[in-house]
Amino acid sequence: MEGKLSIQGLTRSTTIQQKTPVALFKAFKEGVYKINFNFKTTDVKADQIVLFDMKTTVKHNGKTISESSRGGWPWLPGDMFVPIEAFDAIPAWQKYAERGMPVITPGDSKGDYEFTFQFVPSEGQNVKGSISPTTMRFNIE
Repeated sequence: MEGKLSIQGLTRSTTIQQKTPVALFKAFKEGVYKINFNFKTTDVKADQIVLFDMKTTVKHNGKTISESSRGGWPWLPGDMFVPIEAFDAIPAWQKYAERGMPVITPGDSKGDYEFTFQFVPSEGQNVKGSISPTTMRFNIE
């Protein structure tokens, strides 16, 4: 299995314009950022799905604030866009930024963030190989 996971729409700058989880989620939904997944395999038929576990790690100022995994997401070999909802980065950031408060203000979530997205073949899948994770790094000032 060969594959690539990437995020389109990021610039070389580490500062993004979205200052809240809601704004970042909306930017993904509007296509400002896109997660692209491409994989090829000779281990399965062209019309067979492969199940992947979607792993997400979220860090704030270098400290891991969330690690999660969602199992059994079906994918076909080829090139596809992945919805941000497949990963838990936005809910993790929202929960961290809220810290029990009902409303988030832009100043509550300042700092350096790192979202790492990973596709791992689910247990029992007859595919060999791995796909390198992709990381979204940004700063909220």
